[in-house]
Amino acid sequence: MRKFTKRAAFAAVAATAALGFTAATASATTADTWTVAPGGAFTATASNPTLSVPNATLKCTSSTATGTLKTGSGNAGAAIGNIATLKFTGCSLAGINFNVTVANNLKINANSVSTTNPNQVVGSVSGVTASIADTGGMCSATFAASGGGPATMTGYYDNSTHRLVINGGNLKATSANCLGLINAGDSANFNASYLTNPNQTITKD
Repeated sequence: MRKFTKRAAFAAVAATAALGFTAATASATTADTWTVAPGGAFTATASNPTLSVPNATLKCTSSTATGTLKTGSGNAGAAIGNIATLKFTGCSLAGINFNVTVANNLKINANSVSTTNPNQVVGSVSGVTASIADTGGMCSATFAASGGGPATMTGYYDNSTHRLVINGGNLKATSANCLGLINAGDSANFNASYLTNPNQTITKD
């Protein structure tokens, strides 16, 4: 009985220590803050962004964004900025011209500093829903997360090049009528590199 009691007490202490470590780690991660300079209103431009699905790639000549970033130090990483408008020009797929529409007021999130490049802040753009349609009415598709909710696009902000790079996420075609080029359920990968103006710097406090 005494041996069982000692084992139980040891297990309880070990469990408490482990729980305390986990809580402390989570708390430290949540408490990370960031400095943005200069912050405020910005514009951004990207050349040749693409949206790829297994059977096809939508190519655009350019994309422009407008938005704001928080200013100064002590900023939470979640919603550290927003993209008020995101527009695309010169888009085509299989030789057909397309219009692209993206939801406004997307959120920019800073998550961590890259372990391989200290100039890069790993993050995401959340709240993404989009639709594409060709000008002749033959092909259309909508994109979001699985189930239709807003998707999150992942990537990083590079302080040395002042570019927001998008290269991953959970974007999917949620509906499609596109001659088999795009099908509902297709994973979609958006790739773009946006140069910010004015140049922005985001660093961990």
